[in-house]
Parts: sequence; C-alpha cells; structure tokens
Amino acid sequence: MIIKNKFKFIRSVTIIVFLLITLFSTSIAKTNIEAETISYIVCKGDTLWTIAKDYKADGKNIRQYVYEIKELNNMTNSNIYEGQILKIIKE
Repeated sequence: MIIKNKFKFIRSVTIIVFLLITLFSTSIAKTNIEAETISYIVCKGDTLWTIAKDYKADGKNIRQYVYEIKELNNMTNSNIYEGQILKIIKE
C-alpha cells in the first residue's frame, strides 16, 4: 500500500514538473519573439522585398521573410506606403 502511494506521488510530481517546464518555455519563446522586433518607417521607393533584403539573415529565404513581415504586421497584401511603420523581425 505504501509503495502504491509513493508511485502515485512520484507520478503526480513528475506530471506537475513537466507542465511547469512546458508553460515556462512557451512564455520565454513568446518573449524572445516580441523582443526581437524593430519598428521600421517606410521610405519613398521601399518595397517589402527591398526591406526584407536589407534585414533578413544570411541564407534565409527572402520570400519566407517577406511572408513573416506581412504576418507580423497583419497585412493581407504587399502594398506599403511612405511613412507607414512596420514591425520587422530582427535576425
């Protein structure tokens, strides 16, 4: 009887620790993503492609980066205008 109770206790503690670790690492990941953005003011002649080209990491697919910028800024198309402030993923 005591062995069964120890097993249940150990199992319960293990599950709780696992859940805490999962929740903690998820919140850290969200914080890192938010911290790694900058504000960019669109200048005359800018396009999402040229902005992405200037800010993407070496070796990263530019199309994927343009998609990420659009998603981060809740854009449904690629139209941008002078003076617009975009959030850019800092890589």
